[in-house]
Amino acid sequence: MSENKGFEPDQPQNEVSAASKDKNANGVNENPGDEPNAEVGVDEDDSCNACNCACLEKCSNFITSKIENVFYRLGVFTGTYPWATILIGIALFLLPLPGYAFFYNESDAAKLWVPQNSRAIEDRDQSKIWFPSLLRVEQALIVSGNVLTADTMQKALDLDINIKAIQVNYNVTVQWTYANLCFKSGPFCLENSILEAWDWDEATIDALSNSDVEAKVNEDPLLSGQTTAPMNAESLLGGVTEDASNVITGARAMIMTYYVATADLTDPEDYVLDWEDAFLDVCKTGVPGLEVYRFAYKSPTDIGSGAASDDAPFLFAGYGLVILFLCATLGKFNARLHKVWLGLAGIVCVGFSISISFSSASLFQLDYGPLHSVLPFLLLGIGVDDMFVFVSAWDNLSPAEQLLPLRERIGAMTRHAGVSILITSLTDFAAFLIGATTIIPALRSFCVFAAMGILGIFLLTLMLFSGLLTYDQLRAEKNRDACCCCMNKFLAIAVIVVTVGLLATGIAGTAMIEQDFDPNWFIPEGNYLYEYLEKSEDYFPGDGDEAYVLFGEIDYYDNVGKLETLPGDLEEVSGVAKDSTDFYLTSFYDWLDTYAGADTDITSRIDPTTKDPTDEANFIYLLKDKFLLEDVGKAYTSDINFNDAGDAITSSRMKFVFSQMPNSAKRIEAMDDSRKVVDDMDFGEEIVFVYSDAFLVWEGDKVIFLELFRNIGMAFIVVFLVCMLLIANIATVLLVLSCVVFTLVDVIGLIHFWGVTISTVSTINLILAIGLAVDYAAHIGHAFMACTGSRRTRTRVALAEIGPAVFSGGFSTFLAFFPLCISTSFVFQTFFKIFFLVCVLGLFHGLVYLPVMLSWFGPSPYSTAHAPPSHHHQSNTGGDQNGQVNNAPPPPSLSPPTHAHQAHTPEEKNWTNVMIDSNMGAQKPGLNNKKTEVTRM
Repeated sequence: MSENKGFEPDQPQNEVSAASKDKNANGVNENPGDEPNAEVGVDEDDSCNACNCACLEKCSNFITSKIENVFYRLGVFTGTYPWATILIGIALFLLPLPGYAFFYNESDAAKLWVPQNSRAIEDRDQSKIWFPSLLRVEQALIVSGNVLTADTMQKALDLDINIKAIQVNYNVTVQWTYANLCFKSGPFCLENSILEAWDWDEATIDALSNSDVEAKVNEDPLLSGQTTAPMNAESLLGGVTEDASNVITGARAMIMTYYVATADLTDPEDYVLDWEDAFLDVCKTGVPGLEVYRFAYKSPTDIGSGAASDDAPFLFAGYGLVILFLCATLGKFNARLHKVWLGLAGIVCVGFSISISFSSASLFQLDYGPLHSVLPFLLLGIGVDDMFVFVSAWDNLSPAEQLLPLRERIGAMTRHAGVSILITSLTDFAAFLIGATTIIPALRSFCVFAAMGILGIFLLTLMLFSGLLTYDQLRAEKNRDACCCCMNKFLAIAVIVVTVGLLATGIAGTAMIEQDFDPNWFIPEGNYLYEYLEKSEDYFPGDGDEAYVLFGEIDYYDNVGKLETLPGDLEEVSGVAKDSTDFYLTSFYDWLDTYAGADTDITSRIDPTTKDPTDEANFIYLLKDKFLLEDVGKAYTSDINFNDAGDAITSSRMKFVFSQMPNSAKRIEAMDDSRKVVDDMDFGEEIVFVYSDAFLVWEGDKVIFLELFRNIGMAFIVVFLVCMLLIANIATVLLVLSCVVFTLVDVIGLIHFWGVTISTVSTINLILAIGLAVDYAAHIGHAFMACTGSRRTRTRVALAEIGPAVFSGGFSTFLAFFPLCISTSFVFQTFFKIFFLVCVLGLFHGLVYLPVMLSWFGPSPYSTAHAPPSHHHQSNTGGDQNGQVNNAPPPPSLSPPTHAHQAHTPEEKNWTNVMIDSNMGAQKPGLNNKKTEVTRM
């Protein structure tokens, strides 16, 4: 011990920075080669005291010392009773398992993407009361070079016959076909097909020639062979070609639509679902020589519920890569022992946290949705990151700490790592709780699932993982320094230039990013439904979104003048298709104006000059008992509801169509403007409104931008407060937050150039990005504050001690979702693009940009900060260019902070506070037996 002459191990830890030790009495740096940018006569650790008032510094020291002490005591307990903490971890996993009884996979778009207190939901519910939808749509789309041939019509009829021959069990003894299941329009099954022109007559269609088919579709008017009602050939044919005389000469597609009746759309009868399954099978089998694409009402639900199994290969691949990475990387942390089993135990902790997420959130009656499939990847990345922090803290114990009994080494490890993962876990947890206040159900549910998963990861890491680490009995890590760009002035400037360039690109992209979303994006490529929608969009692109103006018990007769102007006013709205309005009142008054019959029951009830009904009673009579019985009026029967007495209209509706619009902004504008037109009509307290099923999506789009910035803003506030509480230094917190801000702006800007728009999916991922960006920066900031020395020395130490863990955590997160790059899922594609950028840019800002800023502007350390380990200190103060040791004074004590080692006995202090190298434990094994370990294994 003579080499430490003059050093008193029982003295308080020396808080003088390494930089000040290198200065002579006149304040001149005697080792200028180590600190080329140091200012003469200035102590770097005091340069930021302006940022730290005495009150804040006292608060900082109090908070950090108390939190570290709590984690130290927890670690000592874990090191003493590892079996107890393992059992606690298992109990945390088992406790919420009953929640799986309430697990539900929600596929209803209205319950996922639409604020439940929105106007669209209220209007939908009222619309269902007035005009309940009791039919389910099934479609077969036929594609050919030219479907207007006799051969195609005959094969289409064969397909139609096969569909109508499907039999399902209505009950034990009775089987039903389409004739029993179909939605009736009068005596006939409601069905739309060009085959209706020949009344689906097999003999007639078999006798057709190509010229017969072409002649039939060009008839004007084209009439139904079944009801003689007019038919619109262009609505049944796609990819139509015409000659100069507007004569149809060919078509690339035809569509056959079937309507199945049900008592409840959302909970149909079993035989209805059985028929749809058989319908899909028949269309899949098809007819030889016929290219058929299929759609059933149940298809979107089936595809959504099957997404989890489709995603399983990516999940297994991601976890497999991370397991291999852990087995390789954890072994590198320790030259004596590969931590393969510990790595696998960490994966088990992640699996337990996923279960905690799903089961506990289900206890709160929250539903699983399509976004939740990314949770296993997210929790894997966060869990492995926390695991690396713990292992890194273990391997970076100081030489003195490495000689402590196992329970105290576990305590020291938990003291260092606990605060780091508390900062990141608490900020992530709080950010997701803020996200859970959103009004979008899918986003709210996802945030609660994620918050519970992160809480589970944090508790399992502290309990289960640290208990297993204790049993694993790890030893010491090979000492190594980080190669830091912050030590070279020119590289540091280059880092700032790159950071500014990325920020400028990010700002530009952020300014240009668009808002757009379509629920059909959730349908994966290669699926039969995706192929159907793709062909439907190719050959029937003119089909817009059907909408209605719905009227309650207004005074129809007195407001006829106002109502007659409504179609024209609506068609002035940008986004409403021209000539798309179809109003029974317009047709009714046109019928009266042109009536030339001799029925006195009609002529006696209308004004001979204006042809208008003479009073309200005649208005109702002519509408109900005359017009709706005429061929021209039969189509409107389902648009008007009368009271039981038949003398008043209780509700009615007018149909129109929104044209195809390029983006969400146009659709939202069309929705708002059409609503304004109707609202301005002012029918007093009576209910009149515009509604379209598309509004359920557009309403969510309308609030998503506001929700994005609200959640990001609130998340930043929470992150700031949590970092202030736990890092407890405003200068460091602001530097950490700058990393988060820069990362987020860069990501938002770059995803614009990568084809990602603002939607519910990207919003969730951007909120997740905040948490990961904090993870990458907060660990470095906290490690910088927790050691003494010059700014550059502390930056080196922070990067050496926690940098490898941060990089490994970020890289393992990348490995977890890397298989998603080949996924065709919209959710996974978006997740990969955003998180690829988050990992790359987050690590850049946390491991490159932040160290540069800390080496220039970093504040002074905590009063409880420890001195750098001897190998870091010597490299900064004790060597010349020839590698010879100079006469720099010895480094300060390597004992734990005062509040942590107050529990040690005087005997422990005498042997732990000596200057040793990392191999001393091996050289002098007697020291390791100085204190008997009391770990209960």
